[in-house]
Parts: sequence; structure tokens; C-alpha cells
Amino acid sequence: MKLTNINKSFGDNHVLQDISLDFPEHKTTVMVGPSGSGKSTILRSLNLLGMPDSGHYDFDDFHLDFSQKITNKQKLAVRRSTGMVFQDYNLFPNHTVLGNVIEGPTQVLKQPREQAIATAKDLLNKVGLSGYEKHYPNQLSGGQAQRVAIARALAMHPKYILLDEPTSALDPELEQEVLRVLLQLAHEKQSMVVVTHNMIFAQRVANKIIFVEHGQILYDGDPKEFFSPDNPNERIRKFIASMTMKNL
Repeated sequence: MKLTNINKSFGDNHVLQDISLDFPEHKTTVMVGPSGSGKSTILRSLNLLGMPDSGHYDFDDFHLDFSQKITNKQKLAVRRSTGMVFQDYNLFPNHTVLGNVIEGPTQVLKQPREQAIATAKDLLNKVGLSGYEKHYPNQLSGGQAQRVAIARALAMHPKYILLDEPTSALDPELEQEVLRVLLQLAHEKQSMVVVTHNMIFAQRVANKIIFVEHGQILYDGDPKEFFSPDNPNERIRKFIASMTMKNL
């Protein structure tokens, strides 16, 4: 998965400025940076929920030129391989937990219902929610709802899971429920791209760190060097100190 020379503007705001990034398969890439830096815009570009103004996107056999019209067929093909998990869950409120997880496999992938149900139960067990199949979203805690959202994404058998601040709406105890699941997926070599403000989690899970600020990539590389107190980039050292409250 690779982006090359990506640009995106909203009016006069040049949100992404000629950025180029690659996201290794079977690894966890973590994007960090201040709010409004462009992290979520990059993530949404990978799922084609947001369309850059120019640049190129290579993913498996697909090569997309954002200066040209992207067809619905191309969008669908990319989205089938990239499961998206949002910070506000986006569960269907009128569906049970089981109904939410089987919706994509039965409606999009055209799986037999019995097969989709069996897979959904396995995934719910994986995220620690076995026995919650008949619950509705309004009966769940935030941590439970987010774990259902992760199970729903996994049910589509995506090559990559894209997670946009998956725990930002949760209190610390519920946040840990979700982070444990993501750590397990990382250990299983599930390809993931995660936008987060949680530096402790980023340090534990990342195979690669990307630091974004003002629509530019200020760091793209090894997590150990990024988190090192000897990192030569003063801006990054200050950012980590502020996010971990070491400068209080």
C-alpha cells in the first residue's frame, strides 16, 4: 500500500502537501501528530472516503491517479480490502451485535448467512464479546461497541484495517479493552494503519511511526528512534513530552 505525491486542499487550506508514504503489509503503521495535522485525511484517502486532489495510490494490482476520475468499481474494490474503524463506532443502531457483524459479508460479499454467522461468532469470541450476539448497540459500553466495530471490519477479511482514533471517545479503562484487541491483531500480523494520540500504545504496537504536522511528513521510520530521548528533531521531542505529560 503506497501513496505518492499526494495533495489535498480544503479551500485555501493545503491539508496534505505532496506527501509520499508506504504502509508495509503484515505490519502496524501508526500515525501521530497534533490535531488538524492531516492524519485522518491520509487515512481516509487509503479507503477512498476522501479523495486527494492529485497524486497516486498503489495497492496490490490497483494503480489510481487522483487527478483522474475514480470509478465506483475502483472504490468498491479498494474498500473490500480496507476495513475502516471510526472513533464513533458507526454501528447500525437497529441491528443486533450479530446483525452488525454479518451485514457486510452477507450483503457485499454474498456469503451464505450460516457461514457469515459462524464467522461472526468466532470473531466476537476473539474480541471478548461471546454471548453478546443479541445485544443492540445502545446496550453496550463504548469499549464493547468499538470491539464490535473491529469484529465487523475483520468479518470482511480485509488486507488492511484502518483505525481513526479508535479509543479517543473512551475512558482509560474502556480504552484498554480495545487496545488489548489491537495488540493481539498486531501480534497476529494483521496489516493495520492506526491514527492515535496514545503514545504508550503507539510505542508498544508500532512497527513504523509516521509523524504528521501541517500536512507534511516530519518523520517516517523506526519507532525506537522516534521515541528516543536523543531524537535529533526538537519538535518531535516536545510533542512526545506534551503527549506523555513529561513536561508538566
